[in-house]
Amino acid sequence: MGNTTAGNRNSCMLHGAVQTIKSIEGAVPIIHSTLGCGVQQYAGISSLSGGGGSGYTGGLGLPSTNFLERQVVFGGSSRLREQLKNTVKIKEGDFYVVLTGCTPELVGDDVPAMTKELQEQQFKAIHVSTPGFKGSVHNGYTAAVTGILRQFDKLAVPASVKNSRLVNLFGIIPEQDVYWRGNLKGLKDSLEGIGADVNVLFGPDADKGEWTTLFNAALNVSFSSHSLPICEWLERNAGIPYVHFDGYPVGALQTGEWLRCIGKQLDLDQEKVEAWIGLKEQKERYYIVQFLDAYYKYGFQKKFALVGDSAAVLGTARFLTDPLGLLPSLIVSTDDIPQPARSAIVRQWNERQPGSEARIVFESDAKAIEELVISEDIELLLGSSIERRAAERKGIPFIPVSFPVADRIVLTKGYAGFDGAFTLLEDLGSGILSVDSAHLLYQTDAGSEKNEQGADQKPALSGIEN
Repeated sequence: MGNTTAGNRNSCMLHGAVQTIKSIEGAVPIIHSTLGCGVQQYAGISSLSGGGGSGYTGGLGLPSTNFLERQVVFGGSSRLREQLKNTVKIKEGDFYVVLTGCTPELVGDDVPAMTKELQEQQFKAIHVSTPGFKGSVHNGYTAAVTGILRQFDKLAVPASVKNSRLVNLFGIIPEQDVYWRGNLKGLKDSLEGIGADVNVLFGPDADKGEWTTLFNAALNVSFSSHSLPICEWLERNAGIPYVHFDGYPVGALQTGEWLRCIGKQLDLDQEKVEAWIGLKEQKERYYIVQFLDAYYKYGFQKKFALVGDSAAVLGTARFLTDPLGLLPSLIVSTDDIPQPARSAIVRQWNERQPGSEARIVFESDAKAIEELVISEDIELLLGSSIERRAAERKGIPFIPVSFPVADRIVLTKGYAGFDGAFTLLEDLGSGILSVDSAHLLYQTDAGSEKNEQGADQKPALSGIEN
């Protein structure tokens, strides 16, 4: 008997494939599934990912066959044929991707045949099997990308010249990573500083030709266990080696380690690599010095818990611990990753943070996570909007860093790379001040330090009286 999950933040395979495809410039996803699957993806993911909108091919504008009872009984192939015919008339795109949901997969519709009919009409089209019952949003990302790679000959002719400096980035999932656009840009900027060329593949910072040059890269970089199958497929079929990291780097220390590894793999000029890293380390030191007054005045060195996808929380936790000096107590990874990957994450955390007392827990149930957080002796919580209530119950500062984020708009912000650390510093400081600065109101209210009952108020700033 299966278990239920409260506050599921990992959705389903179809939704992960939809948000992956619609984040590729020129790609049009077409859902072959029951009524409501597309709306649920929009209402349950896009709009909760920092206020993400429909865009050109998502939300209520997402083409769908809206499978009904008669298609379940008699099959839905003819309905799919009709939808494909209508979609290409009103939705212009470079290529079309048919994504199948649960019911058509169970009925056994001949989706490859319908897609082939579209190809015979000179439209670039492929299909990917993405029934929701087969996995989470993370599996949908993996299936969508590998689906494109396997059928790439139906979409374009790969560039023939190998680029010895070109790197493909995988593992940052559009919308499931609320800060995906800013994170991809931060990593791209960091890599370009050492002379590498970069394919980010998704979002506004991906050039339209990136997918055609993908097969000519010299190296693939994986930031998640969910992107490992993609990199392994490219190594087997295109001869492109890969390097894997447990999460993206945050700040100069981690990004420097990461760039040295990439620079060595690409055989780049090491002096140029070190010069770029040194420049960025100097910049980080400058901003941390500017940050110090507030750090000591408001007591930023707090015990913290962090909740979110493994790709996002590990680098963030490391940066908060070193160089910032905060005290990790609990790290909760909410994505479903295999046991060997879990063991590797724990082992590497202990190797990089010797003596750390932080517990790493793998849990996706919102109720179980709330109980973990409530029982933990912490002074700061970073997580999704689901965890905000736990922070309020404990009366501690809260920073939204992982999906879902329902109470802010996120467009360009990101935490990855060199400059992403500055954004994290700003959000961390603002989150802590938003709680501590409430004390200012006591001091300024009617010029009195006593409340209406005559009781003493708390000091305006925790550090000033010292």
